[in-house]
Amino acid sequence: MDAELGSLAEALGRGIAEGSPDLNALLSDTASRSGVPSLVPQLNQVFTRFQGKSGAWPLAAQDMFEVLRLVRLRDAVVYGELKVIAEAFAEDERARTAPVPQHAPDTATNVNTVSGGTFNEPVVQAGSIPGGVHTYYGQTPHSGLPRVADWPQLDRANAIALGVRRPRRIADERPLPRYVVRDCVPALDAQVLAAAREGGLVLVTGEPLSGKTRTLWAALFTNLPGTTRIIHPAPGTDLRGLTAVLRARGDAECVLWLDDLDGHLGEHGLTVALLVELARLRVPVLATMSDEAYDTHRFGSPAHTRLLSGVDPVELGAEWSPAEVERLAAAAPHDLRLSGAYAHCARHSTPEYLAVGPELLGEWRRARRANAHPLGHRLVLAAIDLARCGVEEVVGADVLRTASGFYEGAAPDVSPEDLDRALAWAAGVRHGTTGMLVPGTEAGTWRAYGSLVEDARDGMPGFGPVPPELWRLAVDTVDHVDDVLVRARAVLGPEAETNPQALLTLGRIEEEYGDEEVAEAWFRRAADAGSTEAAGRLGSLLFHREDMAAAAPYLEKAAESGDVDAQSLLGTALLRRSEHWLRTAAEGGDGFAACMLGDLRRGEGDHQTALTWYQAAAAQGLRTRVASRIGWVFHEWEHHKEAEKWYRIAVESGDLSAANDLGLLLENRGAMEEAVACYRQSAEDGNATAAHNFGIILNKQGKREAAREWFARAHELGDYDGAYRMGCSLMWENRHDEAEEWLRKAQEVGHHKADSALADLKKARTAAHRPDTPASGAPDNVKA
Repeated sequence: MDAELGSLAEALGRGIAEGSPDLNALLSDTASRSGVPSLVPQLNQVFTRFQGKSGAWPLAAQDMFEVLRLVRLRDAVVYGELKVIAEAFAEDERARTAPVPQHAPDTATNVNTVSGGTFNEPVVQAGSIPGGVHTYYGQTPHSGLPRVADWPQLDRANAIALGVRRPRRIADERPLPRYVVRDCVPALDAQVLAAAREGGLVLVTGEPLSGKTRTLWAALFTNLPGTTRIIHPAPGTDLRGLTAVLRARGDAECVLWLDDLDGHLGEHGLTVALLVELARLRVPVLATMSDEAYDTHRFGSPAHTRLLSGVDPVELGAEWSPAEVERLAAAAPHDLRLSGAYAHCARHSTPEYLAVGPELLGEWRRARRANAHPLGHRLVLAAIDLARCGVEEVVGADVLRTASGFYEGAAPDVSPEDLDRALAWAAGVRHGTTGMLVPGTEAGTWRAYGSLVEDARDGMPGFGPVPPELWRLAVDTVDHVDDVLVRARAVLGPEAETNPQALLTLGRIEEEYGDEEVAEAWFRRAADAGSTEAAGRLGSLLFHREDMAAAAPYLEKAAESGDVDAQSLLGTALLRRSEHWLRTAAEGGDGFAACMLGDLRRGEGDHQTALTWYQAAAAQGLRTRVASRIGWVFHEWEHHKEAEKWYRIAVESGDLSAANDLGLLLENRGAMEEAVACYRQSAEDGNATAAHNFGIILNKQGKREAAREWFARAHELGDYDGAYRMGCSLMWENRHDEAEEWLRKAQEVGHHKADSALADLKKARTAAHRPDTPASGAPDNVKA
């Protein structure tokens, strides 16, 4: 056992004498934990007397022997750690003092003889190995590490390959955005510089997606020469042969990069012994570790506590300080990615935004396929486009459902179950951080993840213009439309020169929630560019401003395209224009214009004004032309004498349509014989109403066959009741087939009692007898 202590003391003594600061720190820490208080001052004396003095290691070894003896008695665990450190130095010493292998001559054969001992290293091929005992050292059999010359230089290394998450990239942007300095950088730079001089482990810890790897990469790239060789072994790589590889490096500066250090721990990974040896070789180790993994290994794993206890990790928080946000703001104008990160820094950490965004975008794009999640894809797109419109927070599922129908490939109907499944997919948390849809500020509402919105705004592939219908939905969705209006101006304004639909949409938003004068300008440009809808909107604005002359051409353009509202407004506008010019002419003495004005006013129910214009027309020489009109006004007022006077003037002047009105007046006074003569006279002249009325009189007189002739005549002349009257008369005589034929004609012109009469006819056929009355509710009076 004393021999073991001696060899261990000798190895540790050599390390002290060679001035390894990491070994000194490890030994001091070990001594303080051993429970032997006297060991610490004793070690300090050893360091003071012998460190760095050539040839002093035998004396140091004697003092170390006593230290090891006491530790072995008091703490077996600490003693085991010191034994591991000592054995590592011993192995390195043997490797450094081994003879340099000689190359076999070109004429060497493959016949080897090795006897008289045990050889456990790789086989040496030689022609002969004469005499004595030979010891050979080669690369350890477990080393699969490449030569240092094959390690990439720092200035050519790929940061993304080393673990920095890939951000999105637009056009010719650099692979990584400009690094925004974190508050911890000064302390980290100091550690990296110290490790470059003396070796040692630099560790950055933090939450997932806090920017650990990017920050450590920036420190490495900033503080080490570009010619530094960097090795980045995969997790689980056997590192026991690393020191042998490094000893053959020549004068190359090297660094060991271990992203996610917990994947490189274990007896074949980074150990205390390997770290000490790397420190002796002046090779820094730069590593990252999540907070959770660090706490687990540092405080819960005795095997790794020793390694991590000597490290002062640089902690990186996910939340950015005001100073960091200020630096982000300064860098944002120079990179679209940082600009987007700054715009959303209140909601998402910048590293999370930059790292998760590309993953979400890629998954969302592929979801559009029919066998993937097309509805979920459209729901996310709808939320993105609503955000582009200025609606970023309060978007309910029903709004998303409606908006998703504005895109190509949308299904006509979406069941609640399909909607729920699509929402669940879109809101599912990815990468432990977020979904494509995230909850809004109010319960039951959603918004698109910020980076997706910025992707659309920055013109990434997969996004088209916002559908015009969605802009209008955005306006209807929010209580205050200022944001939507500002966004519409910013987004649609630049498209105005080439996109009439953009002009129309801007006009509609401005009309409803902005400036009507501005809306008119947008509508005018859109209409002039060929938009009939814009023509209708502009015509409507001008119409309600009472500018009929300007409104008419635009309303006509829209009316010709089938716009019913425009057709109605155009008719009214033209009517008002007509009235304006008719009044101008009438006031200038034109009787015909006065007559037309009277007709307009009578149609509007203004009988007094109508009479005034009729009388003006009569005074201008159109007495016989307006006589029936004046008679009608007096008839409405029940001024029968005046009405009869003017009716007779009209009839005597040849206006036989007035004879029907005169007949009606005479019938009401009881002068039936003259009234019938008037009806007949007007009917024979082709007046449809008079033909109907004459038929009614004949029917009352029992002259049904003669009455039916006039009912048929009335129908031919366009009377609404003629066919119905004919059918009822035939049905009363049980002439069912003929009755049905005429009632069907009445039905075709939309007579309001045709259906009821046909039902009565069906009953009459069933009963096979003549009904007591022609039809239920059939009138038998004449018409005015």
